[in-house]
Amino acid sequence: MRPRDVRLSGNRIDGWLVHIPLGRSGTEEATVDLDDWEELVSLKLSPNWNLQGGQVSSRGPLGVEVMVARVLTDARPGQRILFLNGDHRDLRKSNLGLQEYGMSVNHDRALLIEAAAEFERRKVLALAKGTYKPRFRKRVPIINPVQPVKKKRVIREPLPLEIVA
Repeated sequence: MRPRDVRLSGNRIDGWLVHIPLGRSGTEEATVDLDDWEELVSLKLSPNWNLQGGQVSSRGPLGVEVMVARVLTDARPGQRILFLNGDHRDLRKSNLGLQEYGMSVNHDRALLIEAAAEFERRKVLALAKGTYKPRFRKRVPIINPVQPVKKKRVIREPLPLEIVA
């Protein structure tokens, strides 16, 4: 699936926010801080995010499905994520908290790190054999793609040719 384009907002003083479209339609957006987005991209988390049971989820390398909020907070098994303002799509660090006595049995961040390491290991082995073919886009999706500038074409009359005799 083609990675969806993300949108950047904010400024240097207040901090940059990245808005990631959710689901196929992309009508809803999740919001994360720019440094968290860069960390998730480095862990090879897919930019195609979904809402699953009210939580934002995505797939990592080798098909590992993780909850993005659990990855960002490094929630351990038995811990629960709290959204301080009640919005499950607001994944900024200032909105996330942890509570003990949760029902989760997964450590999503560890699963994602292990999957990324395994992916890199397989890639190195395939490169050594000469059989590696990338199955993902090598570049990160463009944040706020710049629209091409349309220039007006000026058509000039040809200069008259003088016949020299």
